[in-house]
Amino acid sequence: MNFKKITKKEQIKIFKHFKNFSSIVIIPLLITIVTLILQLSFFSCDSSHSSDIIENSDIIEKDDLILVCGDSKVFVINYVNYKDSIPQIIWSWDAHYANDLPSQFRIKKFNSIDDCKSMNNGKQIVVSSSSGAIAIVNIKDKKVVFYADVPNAHSIEILPGNKIVAAASTAEKGNRLMLFDISNPSKLLFSDSLYSAHGVVWDENRNSLFSLGYDVLREYKIEDEIKLVLKDEWKIPGISGHDLQKVPDEDSFFITDSSGAWIFNVGVMQFNKIKNFPDAKNIKSLNQNKKGRYVYTIPEDSWWTHHVRFYNPEGILIFPNIHVYKVRWF
Repeated sequence: MNFKKITKKEQIKIFKHFKNFSSIVIIPLLITIVTLILQLSFFSCDSSHSSDIIENSDIIEKDDLILVCGDSKVFVINYVNYKDSIPQIIWSWDAHYANDLPSQFRIKKFNSIDDCKSMNNGKQIVVSSSSGAIAIVNIKDKKVVFYADVPNAHSIEILPGNKIVAAASTAEKGNRLMLFDISNPSKLLFSDSLYSAHGVVWDENRNSLFSLGYDVLREYKIEDEIKLVLKDEWKIPGISGHDLQKVPDEDSFFITDSSGAWIFNVGVMQFNKIKNFPDAKNIKSLNQNKKGRYVYTIPEDSWWTHHVRFYNPEGILIFPNIHVYKVRWF
């Protein structure tokens, strides 16, 4: 077999072809591989001991923990480095891998988790999904101990007497508050109409349930353990009420709507702007911890964001791989 000698000119031509191939194929392939490795490390969470860390206050300051939810996922983040934008995930739950959920709930009804709150001294979390469901999940073993159908669920809250209430927003059989007994999730105990229901918060001091709708804030009392009786109602400053959260150690609530963020003082029944807060339209979630630090989300495209923002002091966490809806202090 005869081999033709390659001239210097042909060698240069071959090198140029290889260089072009590298830039077009090999380099993008390497970038993809590195990105996948970073994503796997970003979402890795050793569940065998993370729940113990959360419950051990000697290891973690719970005022530094936040809950982040979006898509089918919920994360607990330890936000200790205020200058770091990469979240330190210490616990996670993905409804798509919750084998104790029926397939319809696991695959479909928890595709868009839009609220998450810690309960029972941080041993459990409650979640709602606009895809049509609510649930209670153990931190320790990630077991789902309660789930129920709620059309376009946008918020949930635990009530006295082993009850749970959900805000069902605009949907067929929605636009109402729905009350369940945790021990019997298949039976709806009570409902009351509330157009575009979006927020529910139990006020222990007043022994009242506060709820937020399209343009109203309401206060309810529990009667006969299974009924919600309307006590009072106030028109909110804007429309499209979205988030409702208690102000720590005050007789007040944070409220967000299409026009921005507000504080409602229950005692004087007055809405005011939040002093020095970087206000914005359509804030999806807003919380403050006892240290006075705010955490909030502003949508970047329709309802979701890749960023969780902080104020007093300022900070930001980036979640490139999920559509974040709400954030809560743990």
